Amino acid sequence: MIYRFKIETKDRIGITLDIVKKIYNLNLSINSMDVMSEKIYIKIDEMDIIKIENLKENLLNINGVKSVFDVNILPKEKEEKKLLGVIDAVDQGIMAINNDLEIEVFNSCCEKIFNYKKEELLGKSVDKLLPQDAPIKDLINGAKDYDNKEFKLINKRNISHYISSGRSIKDDIGNIIGAVASVKDLNKVKELVDIVSIKEEHILDVIVGKSQPIKQIKELIKMVSKSSSTIMIRGESGTGKELFAKAIHNLSNRSKNNFIPINCAAIPESLMESELFGYEKGSFTGALNEGKKGLFEKANKGTLFLDEIGELSLMMQAKLLRALQENKIRRIGSSKEIELDVRIICATNKNLEAMIENKEFREDLYYRINVIPVNIPPLRDRKEDIILICKTFVDKFNKKLNKNVKYFDDDFFENLFTYNWPGNVRELENIIERAMNLCHFDTLKKEHIILNSNFIDAKKIITNKNESLKESVQEYEKNLIKDKMKEKKSIRKMAKDFKISHTALIKKIKKYNLETK
Repeated sequence: MIYRFKIETKDRIGITLDIVKKIYNLNLSINSMDVMSEKIYIKIDEMDIIKIENLKENLLNINGVKSVFDVNILPKEKEEKKLLGVIDAVDQGIMAINNDLEIEVFNSCCEKIFNYKKEELLGKSVDKLLPQDAPIKDLINGAKDYDNKEFKLINKRNISHYISSGRSIKDDIGNIIGAVASVKDLNKVKELVDIVSIKEEHILDVIVGKSQPIKQIKELIKMVSKSSSTIMIRGESGTGKELFAKAIHNLSNRSKNNFIPINCAAIPESLMESELFGYEKGSFTGALNEGKKGLFEKANKGTLFLDEIGELSLMMQAKLLRALQENKIRRIGSSKEIELDVRIICATNKNLEAMIENKEFREDLYYRINVIPVNIPPLRDRKEDIILICKTFVDKFNKKLNKNVKYFDDDFFENLFTYNWPGNVRELENIIERAMNLCHFDTLKKEHIILNSNFIDAKKIITNKNESLKESVQEYEKNLIKDKMKEKKSIRKMAKDFKISHTALIKKIKKYNLETK
């Protein structure tokens, strides 16, 4: 139990010493003490309430003590809390160390930049966080103050890219007693500096990633967004093709008008024409009395996003081609042509070139829509973006699930970096949501990660309850190898993934009569 007292006194020489003696005689320990004119504040750690009551009586018997009563906080404590509150409120990191290189101040902004809680670092050596050559440590040895130095810190927990300035802390006679550094997240600094391009940067922020492939895609998007030419977005399922299409629209001169997305695979063939081109009243049984605008009309002066365009029938491909060539559409049941100004963005995860060879996709439509190709890299080719993407999903699911997850454990990303991500960013989102449902504190840990392949493999093990353990294990092993072979990797790469020798994997492939192509 902590007790805090305010003692009001007369102005008498030696009264503070008399008070300290009374405390000492009762074998009590002073935690802290503030001495002011005619006021003395004392903080004592003590579990024995009888001793505390005796102390109050003894203090009142001292010549010059007028009153003794409890208080909630000492003046210096109050000032310290105010200061820490101000430090926590600023939009940049503040970190201070003492002469023993122990961290004494580590504000909430530092927590976000470095992905460490202050409780993990306060009182610990700064070496736990920063490398040996960190300039803040040199300040303790008399090095000059520094300004706006750029640093990139990479560890298992985080990638921190920041700018820092540092100052030594000196006492009244000039002795160095510590050092303090300000830390600014480089991305936030760039946002403030790039005022001219802030609109573009803000729009492209929805495309999360700093890897070279993503940087190249962002630059390409900036260049082609102002054009009216048709864009074809290619990429595997789950890479976020609609996200890229919307970014292109938002950067274009059409951004104030509609962005209309349609998934061609989700609309039945019988309804596709009416969805795209609309119809007049009474055109067919079930038609609305007032008729209906099609998506082309709704997207006029804006952008129409045709997702999964490879799913369109050859008949619909022909009708789409005519609309694109003439910039006109005709509603079902109408003889009147409507002239439109629509920017078309298409997307597919199919091999359209192979479909052309197989007479499943029109070559003339292909050349009409493939004017500007944009290829979205799969997540396995930009794994350095996983940390940033995870942070984005954590923010999203904190709101959705009413959670307060802030941190990642050191080994949280271990499995995420080695996994092949067949479902790309969509699969990562699924896994992060699952992990946050399993997390009941503020830190995501390795044990919260359940990869989708784990569920599949578990099912394969228990499909036949009559199998022996050996048979079940062999079936599990066989299915693992079959799944890995679908990724069309070389045997050497597969063996590396399984952490076995090349020869051992060949023997297993032969044992289970698995074909290699």
